[in-house]
Amino acid sequence: MKLFTLRANTLRLFGVVAAFAGLLSACSYTRIAPEGCTTTYSNVSYAKDVVPIFKSNCYRCHDAAHYQIPFPNGASSAMNMESFSSVSAWTSPATGIGGVSYMVGCIRHDSGFNPMPYDGNGQLDACQVALIKTWVDEGAKNN
Repeated sequence: MKLFTLRANTLRLFGVVAAFAGLLSACSYTRIAPEGCTTTYSNVSYAKDVVPIFKSNCYRCHDAAHYQIPFPNGASSAMNMESFSSVSAWTSPATGIGGVSYMVGCIRHDSGFNPMPYDGNGQLDACQVALIKTWVDEGAKNN
């Protein structure tokens, strides 16, 4: 009888430990999705994930053809986003503005940054912003 009780208690304890471990592992790796986006991202690829967003939303002003061409207000697109080296220069934290990268601050329309797109046409949705922010947070790799 004691052997049966010992096995039953061991199985109960194992079940509780397994359930707790499963719950703990699920919670410890969960990222909170940004407001307006229900998707979380990880291992973001520059070539597969980020460049298509740039092509469809940014290249109309930030490609080689438009680089440094003045806009009606006298500003110019001082960044050619067709070049990874040019893009990566804007992923570092902006000094004096809360440590947010200049690119992320601009596409999120944060205070102190130039809101992009400048003309308001084709603003990125919350999930596109989250994807780019994750890419930047993961080190803005050329992958």
